[in-house]
Amino acid sequence: MNTQPLPPPLLRAPHRIAFLFGMLLALLLFAAWFAELASRLGSHPIQPAVPAVMAHGFLMLYGIFPFFMTGFIFTAGPRWLGVPAPSRRRYLGVPALLASGLLLWLAGLGLGRAWLLTGQLLYSSGFLGLTLTFAQLILRSQQANRLHAWMVLSGFVLGFAGLLAALFWLYSGNATGWLLMRDLALWGFLLPVFLTVCHRMLPFFTVSAMPEIPAWKPDWLLWALLAGSWLHGLLSMLGVTTLPADLPFCLLLAYTSWRWQGWRTGQVKLLCMLHLSFAWLPVAFLLFSLAGVLPANALGLAPLHAVTTGFFISMVIAFVSRVSLGHAGQPLQAPTWLWRLYLAVHGMAVLRVATDCLPAGWAAGLYVLTAISCLLLLLCWSLRFVRLYLKARSDGQPG
Repeated sequence: MNTQPLPPPLLRAPHRIAFLFGMLLALLLFAAWFAELASRLGSHPIQPAVPAVMAHGFLMLYGIFPFFMTGFIFTAGPRWLGVPAPSRRRYLGVPALLASGLLLWLAGLGLGRAWLLTGQLLYSSGFLGLTLTFAQLILRSQQANRLHAWMVLSGFVLGFAGLLAALFWLYSGNATGWLLMRDLALWGFLLPVFLTVCHRMLPFFTVSAMPEIPAWKPDWLLWALLAGSWLHGLLSMLGVTTLPADLPFCLLLAYTSWRWQGWRTGQVKLLCMLHLSFAWLPVAFLLFSLAGVLPANALGLAPLHAVTTGFFISMVIAFVSRVSLGHAGQPLQAPTWLWRLYLAVHGMAVLRVATDCLPAGWAAGLYVLTAISCLLLLLCWSLRFVRLYLKARSDGQPG
């Protein structure tokens, strides 16, 4: 009989500590971004050690989503692969390194490049730990189909390459490194990993809740989705128009959303949230396509923020809410407060995208409004879910 005492609930499963860190770091980063934006409206704007827009780009891409990816991949990945979960030392150490590196990075904005570089190295070591740990899980697996796992791993490898590009930027001051980091992070790492997980999990979650909707997820679809992201990124890095990638990608994403029949899920709010978030992607690449034929900068960063704010942030809230409720032994239902908050996130995203299309003089105050809105929405969401990570599962099951 095993009489070894159980660890505290926060340490019992990989998703708990990683999701907690992700929520706390997201709040910190959006608070910092709000403070910097608000300072521009006064007579004493904050002057960080690197340009604020470049710092914002790096921190928003690497400072939030990898924590949630870590929690999910270390929890669901072993189930995909039929292997034991990573050790507690691994699934606690990776988010701890990531968080420590980001805190030093933030401190470096005020204290100088030495702190930035130290934070970058520490964060990169944590990300490398994530990549190598997941690679070990894949290599141990005897599953015949490991396509999704390999595609997630390829995203992590490109994400690490983006970190090396950022290190070059911070060390040399050469903006080329920042531009390479941005494209690798967006189109090589984040979007491919999100698409891979959506391809595997959205049909699974849908057929679990609504068996009358078939689970449509052919392998060719995953390859086509990833090719759309990779081609957009490659064209962006070459400095040429991305229109040849964007219009076909928009049509593919719209067709995928239609085949997944998200419009039929309105009565299952927790499932509907996932489909509504995915619907941002065809909109985003329609905007990219329009930007390719309209006069330069007519849409500003609206297409990009349709991906990052519309899709990434709303999908994280939808997906993490679903995983957190399921792994806490709670009913897989979206409470009224969660549904309303989720819709408010979409409203915030629409405001952010629309603001990018306005003249600079009109947009400054709306940027501040968007930042504080996102901060408050994330705070309300986090306060409700953090307590689940601090308590044992309500159904008495392990995890």
